[in-house]
Amino acid sequence: MKPTLLFTFLLFTTTFCLAQNEKVVTGKIVCEGKGIPNIDLVNLTTKKSTTTDSQGHFSIGVALGDELYILSKEYLDFKLKITETYFNQNQLTITIEKKPIALEDVEIVNKSSLKVQITQGDIDAIKLSKQANALKVVNVYDGTIENGVDFVRMFKGISNWFKNKDKEPQQKPVPPPSFKDFLSSHYDRNFYLNSLKLKPEEIELFIAYCEADTRATVLAERQDVLEMADFLFEKKKAFQKLDR
Repeated sequence: MKPTLLFTFLLFTTTFCLAQNEKVVTGKIVCEGKGIPNIDLVNLTTKKSTTTDSQGHFSIGVALGDELYILSKEYLDFKLKITETYFNQNQLTITIEKKPIALEDVEIVNKSSLKVQITQGDIDAIKLSKQANALKVVNVYDGTIENGVDFVRMFKGISNWFKNKDKEPQQKPVPPPSFKDFLSSHYDRNFYLNSLKLKPEEIELFIAYCEADTRATVLAERQDVLEMADFLFEKKKAFQKLDR
């Protein structure tokens, strides 16, 4: 009877201690003073994640020593370790910065700002409308054809418009990024060294190892940063077991 009571007491004490060391923290992710929506926040220790709401607010379970990692396509990655200072705060405010725009990623397209073009057919139609609304003297013939319009020129204008419409170049669909291109645009060297705990000389070998998996191309096409991070952590465990 006594061993059973002792086991129950130890189990209760352990559970109580763990509960004291874990809690759900709330906070806000901001950039230039504004809350940023749809930012993925991952607890690297527990592998749990959340996404900020329309105002940039979030809530996530943490314990002392956990590491929070922020993933975003438009903002620089950010990692925060939960110390006692952060753990005891009622509201966390995390400030992130926008990624710089590389010149090779900017496509300059020369487009006319004039969206509506006036043709002779449009002018004739305006004249027709004005003539229809003009006041006329009843039963008096002035030698002109009422509502007279150059229909030949009008139909030529319409025909030319359709021809030019067909000649407009069709925009080619942008091909999805390759696996390596996706990694280079979302994960820097510190991610491999600090988050995945890889050695510098192992990074290229690890990327090649991941690329051999058919899921790598599929995930790159989806462009889901959070799903790709889970994939990399999974492959890192298998990579460690390789006999190199």
